[in-house]
Amino acid sequence: MNELQSLLHQVTENASEAERTLLKEFLIGIQMKQQHTSTTYLNAVLQMDIQFDHDTCIVTFPITPLSYNTFDKPHGGIIATLMDNAMGYLVNRDLKPEGKGAVTTNMNIHYVKAATEKSLIAKASYLHKGRQTLVLECTVTQPDGKRIAHATGSFFVINPSNSSK
Repeated sequence: MNELQSLLHQVTENASEAERTLLKEFLIGIQMKQQHTSTTYLNAVLQMDIQFDHDTCIVTFPITPLSYNTFDKPHGGIIATLMDNAMGYLVNRDLKPEGKGAVTTNMNIHYVKAATEKSLIAKASYLHKGRQTLVLECTVTQPDGKRIAHATGSFFVINPSNSSK
């Protein structure tokens, strides 16, 4: 633990205000996962808020420097993660009562424009519900309604309890 405390001290001693804020948000995310208020570290650290409305999953994502690319805009990989999570949360919510889950097998993304606001909203819904495969679509917009990206994703149904065998 002393090595971790030493590193934390060194980083915070030389950190800018923005870096201290990022570190604090990162640590709060880990704490949220430890307290089971978030299902994954990734969602907790990225502060994704997940809501369901019938057959739709809505994920709100605050844009912070942690998500920036070299142009201080949300990185395309972060936007892809946001869309994959929105679609994945929807299918896994619906498969959970059956003791099943789903994994992404394919995702096709079209980036439309760079984000200019402080948050993004991903809305995922079904295009096809099969026994073994599901196809969804997801659109990412800003709060002002401007479209940032659109994706389709295919998911394969699995039985998580048998996946380690």
